[in-house]
Amino acid sequence: MADVQPGKFHPQAALKGYALNRMCFTLNAAENRAAFTADPDGYCARFGLNEEELAAVRSREKKLLFAAGGNMYFLAKLDRVPKPEGAR
Repeated sequence: MADVQPGKFHPQAALKGYALNRMCFTLNAAENRAAFTADPDGYCARFGLNEEELAAVRSREKKLLFAAGGNMYFLAKLDRVPKPEGAR
């Protein structure tokens, strides 16, 4: 998406990361955080995350999450969920 210009609406850029941000938003609710903690991949599958988004969620690396289209306000919800034991 080389044609994305700061401050200009770009439909493809707006859609990138929609599923990731939607999933993260649901983590506001305690029961959703518990469901995510119990089965992160299964929880992400409900929202149709692609491989790039899923890898970013697994790693929790901000650079990857932003590259996958994550929005900092939605990604903050993911920070509220503890990383699984043994995860990097």
